[in-house]
This record gives sequence, C-alpha cells and structure tokens, in this order.
Amino acid sequence: MGLGLFKERAARKAMEEAKAAYVKATKISGVSRESHMFKTRIGARSRAHLDKVFIEGAEQATAYQELCLAAMSAGSERPQMPEPKPFQTVKSQKDIIYTYVPSEFAKEMFMLGTMYQTVAIGPQEAIKMAQAVADKVSIELGLDDPFQVLQFLRDELTRENAPDDSDESNLDQKKEIDSN
Repeated sequence: MGLGLFKERAARKAMEEAKAAYVKATKISGVSRESHMFKTRIGARSRAHLDKVFIEGAEQATAYQELCLAAMSAGSERPQMPEPKPFQTVKSQKDIIYTYVPSEFAKEMFMLGTMYQTVAIGPQEAIKMAQAVADKVSIELGLDDPFQVLQFLRDELTRENAPDDSDESNLDQKKEIDSN
C-alpha cells in the first residue's frame, strides 16, 4: 500500500510540473537560446499530447456509440460524452513524462478524433482542423513556427496517394510496347 501511495504522489507531482512548464512557456518573453529551447521542448510535448488526445477520441468514439445504442435499446438516457484526460504520458528519450495542454485545446482534438472515427469528417479535414488547434497552441506558447500534428495520418494519406511501384512498371511496359 505504501508503494502505491508513493507512485500516486510522484505522478501528481509530475502532472503539476507538466502544467507549470506549459504555463511558464506561455509567459517567457525572452529570445535567449535557453528560452527558445524550452519553448520548443514544450511545443514538442504539446504536439505529442494533442496527437494522443486525437487517438483517444477516435478510440473512445466506438465505445461511446455502443453505450448510446445500449442505452437507447434499454430506454435509458444517453450517457455523457467522455472527455479527454487533462494529462497524457509520452515516452521521451530517457523515460516516460507527463504532458499538459489546456482543456479547451484537448477537448477540440478529442472531438476531432471522435468525428474522424465516426466518419463525420475525412482525413484531409481532420488534419486541417487539427492543425488549426495546433496553431493556436503554438501561438499561445509563442513558438516561431507552429508544430505539425497528426503526422501519422499525413503519412498514411501520402502512402495511399503514392503511385504503386507495380503501376509504374506497368506504365513503363506500356510505353515500351507503344513505341514498338
């Protein structure tokens, strides 16, 4: 029991530190190398946080729909929509750290993940809307350049839209046949 309490306190302290670091980044006005590096690090953490919240929203969308269907068939009230966790954990180069992003931004990303999962919006629209949220966070942090979110979805779209190697070889063969 003592070990669990110790872990809980350590986690709570790490969460407080994550929030304090975010707030500190929003208030730093200097242009020193250290302040730039600090803001960039918090920006990277915020990017990871927003990506995880988007995924969390997508994952919980299906479960939420099932709960709504069960409630409707049982004649019960519709359950409340879940909300994103205020803190996320991400793996850094050395260990696992807590990240923080204000709830207004986290809720937007969560809803976008839900909308994407339920096909209320497509991947292009999800990326565009999620990037708008990331841009707001980047501005709040005072970053020189906004960070890019949902790289995994961007990569997936690129792979889907890339010409297939077999298509290229077929095209080359067709050109060779046509020229003969």
